[in-house]
Amino acid sequence: MLDETDLRILALLQQNAKLTIKELAEALHLTTSPVFERIKRLEKEGYINNYVALVNPEKVGRGQVVFCNVSMPVYTTENIETFEKIVRQMPQVMECYHLAGMVDYQLKVLVKDIKEYDSFLKSFAEIPMVKVHSSIVVLHDVKYSTEVQL
Repeated sequence: MLDETDLRILALLQQNAKLTIKELAEALHLTTSPVFERIKRLEKEGYINNYVALVNPEKVGRGQVVFCNVSMPVYTTENIETFEKIVRQMPQVMECYHLAGMVDYQLKVLVKDIKEYDSFLKSFAEIPMVKVHSSIVVLHDVKYSTEVQL
């Protein structure tokens, strides 16, 4: 069970994962040892999955976001497992969600431009068990956050 200090640690690390144990301890008015132990416990228990650098996609030539909605006409466990394995290996796919509703999956695809997305779609069309239901081109971000509300 998380207490208020655990939640504050998680909030601070979501804002800046590069904070040192000393900086965290100062912000929490604690010594470094309990903060270190709490972070290790939060990692061990799966509250903290990873520490990453969030790269600006536009700066590295991947500024076009497209949401690709996919349906699976033959919805079997084998097709689901095969499709999900393929998608996990596609570097352009940043996120993929298995949905209930009109479409079976929604993929967040990051590409250089629409021409590159067209090439992505052509290679995606080679996957036999799915069909692209629709593509939604993002004009610009209104809100982008990686912070989970605590």
